Amino acid sequence: MKKLIPIIFLLFLNLFNCQFLNEQYSKSKIYSLKDSLEKGNRNAFYEIVPFLDSHKKLAEFLGYHYLETEEHILAKRAIIENSIFLPKEIVIDSISSKQFSEFLKKNNIKIKYSQEIQAFYITSIDKRKEFVEFRELPKSKFEKLIIRKSEILKKDWVKNKNIALLIQKNNPESLLRICEEFYRDRDKFNKYNRDKDEMYDLLRILIRKDIGSIGRHKSLSWDTKSYNFDNNSILNLLIYFSKNYKNFTWNDSENYFINQTLKSEKTDSISDLFEDLHNDNEAIALESFVKLSQSNPERVSKLAGEKDKNFLERTNDSIPMFPFRFLIQLSLFTEYCKQNNIDFLGNQRLDPIIEKLSSKLSFSERRKLESELIDNLKIEDITPLEYWTLIYQKKLNLQESVSRILDIYYTKNWSKILNDNQQLKLYLKKSLLFSRIGINGNLNYYAYKFMGNGSQAVEILNNIKTENPDLENQITRIKKLCLQKLEYPIDDKKISNANFNSQKINIKDEVDKIRIISKDEDDFRYNILTLFSKIGYSQIPEAIKFADKIKFEKVSFRDKYSFLERDFGFFNIENWNSEEIRKDFLSIYQSHTEKQLYEYYLDKAGVDYKNNDGRINYDKIYEILKFNIIYPYTGSNIKENEVGAIIKILELNEKTRLGYPDKLCNSAGIYICTPTDRAWEWQKYLNDNKLLKQEHSYIVSFNYGYYLDKVVQNR
Repeated sequence: MKKLIPIIFLLFLNLFNCQFLNEQYSKSKIYSLKDSLEKGNRNAFYEIVPFLDSHKKLAEFLGYHYLETEEHILAKRAIIENSIFLPKEIVIDSISSKQFSEFLKKNNIKIKYSQEIQAFYITSIDKRKEFVEFRELPKSKFEKLIIRKSEILKKDWVKNKNIALLIQKNNPESLLRICEEFYRDRDKFNKYNRDKDEMYDLLRILIRKDIGSIGRHKSLSWDTKSYNFDNNSILNLLIYFSKNYKNFTWNDSENYFINQTLKSEKTDSISDLFEDLHNDNEAIALESFVKLSQSNPERVSKLAGEKDKNFLERTNDSIPMFPFRFLIQLSLFTEYCKQNNIDFLGNQRLDPIIEKLSSKLSFSERRKLESELIDNLKIEDITPLEYWTLIYQKKLNLQESVSRILDIYYTKNWSKILNDNQQLKLYLKKSLLFSRIGINGNLNYYAYKFMGNGSQAVEILNNIKTENPDLENQITRIKKLCLQKLEYPIDDKKISNANFNSQKINIKDEVDKIRIISKDEDDFRYNILTLFSKIGYSQIPEAIKFADKIKFEKVSFRDKYSFLERDFGFFNIENWNSEEIRKDFLSIYQSHTEKQLYEYYLDKAGVDYKNNDGRINYDKIYEILKFNIIYPYTGSNIKENEVGAIIKILELNEKTRLGYPDKLCNSAGIYICTPTDRAWEWQKYLNDNKLLKQEHSYIVSFNYGYYLDKVVQNR
């Protein structure tokens, strides 16, 4: 209880401070002045002047967020939200009390209030320059908009302001009234216009044009969901239509307002394809994505850059995450392939391969298929495999398998690539474009295959001619990598909170304690996982026995048997929740030594790590350690596969753990705990102790790219 007293005191003190500030907030005059400004009371400007130099803090709430804000910030916000002064007239952000007072004296007569938009101004709307652009609406976009028209016209904001009546009479004044309502209902600190999408859409429907308006960062926004769309974007719409609405006339045959003098950019098939990325039909969305990836890079880049800013707008789930970043780079990639007569689509033979790699396979089935492809694929097959793997970015099984296939294939065929000018230039192009997509995964680490290649590789790269400055810079960077030796950044601290030596635990007593101290079910689950993370190999049966008795649903953390794979490396048992599988495991556990148990499951999975006589083959193990902790081609879902079990075999066989704890991990339900450091040190151990009979490639695995990034960037 004594330990809780300081905590309770701090909580009480914080609560008292919040209440004190909140009382000041409710009594502060600044908020009544803000309300006065919103009602058009110009005198409130004069009364707000003293607050512009005040650093007194007041409490305010934004939704559930408690904020403490200085009064000068609140005063400036009140002025900004209720005025449309031009920058040449005054810049509110940096104003002082004295400066604002002088501004008011100088412009006393000039400052007016517009009831239509509820804002103060000096320069009237009709005297301002608008910053808007127009373009033809893509067919698919217009079709989606027109469906919504009748629904929008039923909204209160349309009916209450007589906008619906003006539209019914085909009166172009409706365009102005929409903009006035749009700006009058603008976003403020504690107010959000939930009708903004409909207001913008109704304008587009009525003139059958897409409308771009300059907003935040002086950037053109074509959608309310764009990051750059703000109140200035709405103001620009208001300025344009207040000056030009009379130039619009109703076209009965086309059923929209036409302005004969209006200049608008023509639409094209690429615009339609971009709209179809949002189609609910997966096939249509994916087909559109594929077509865009092969379209004009300049046009794709322009529209993708625009769409990427609409961060609230979702595309169909079948296409890649960050689809617009993908399209910018893929369109450049496919253009390069077309210009150099490189096949990136592949033939029909590739389709069933991709389909099978994408499907759910057992470990042994997947590993067998991967090995066959590594041995039998031709160099011409690799580019189509990469292209379609990027197209099908959401297929996680494909991403993991292709990552391993490419890693080993490129390593085995590295000499061929270096000495084939076209293949080398293509590889360099991939290393540049794929890394620019901006997603995690091994597609970022093509350049590291050059690490440690030496001066001979530098000479080859010197003969590569390119007029592309970005590629030239990439080659310069890669030439430096050629002269750098791979140094894996091993942490000297081998024992940590995530990996420590096991403890002999009284599981029954500890479970009873956890039932008492746990605050709720989530806390109970986490504490159980933490307990299981501490046990050693000898307590596995006891831990399973207690886990069987505990009601434990997968909600916030991993399931109750996750420690068996994460901490001990039993990788090839898919469903620990099956009672039959657990009984089978315990039976094998009881009848085998620790080393025999790991061998049993490695053999069952079809892992090739032995000689024909059953003895360990260190050369095969070396390759497993190097390549088989899989970082996906795109994504972050790392899989350690059989590597943990192989490391346990080495530790037991060589009677050393190289200074690491007796467990692979103490996971406690954490997301990832891969033995990458151990795998690297065991490769070094096998080499230093002359246990290898074959020469192994010095070409770096993609799987070290994440760690090498840290090393190279710090040099």
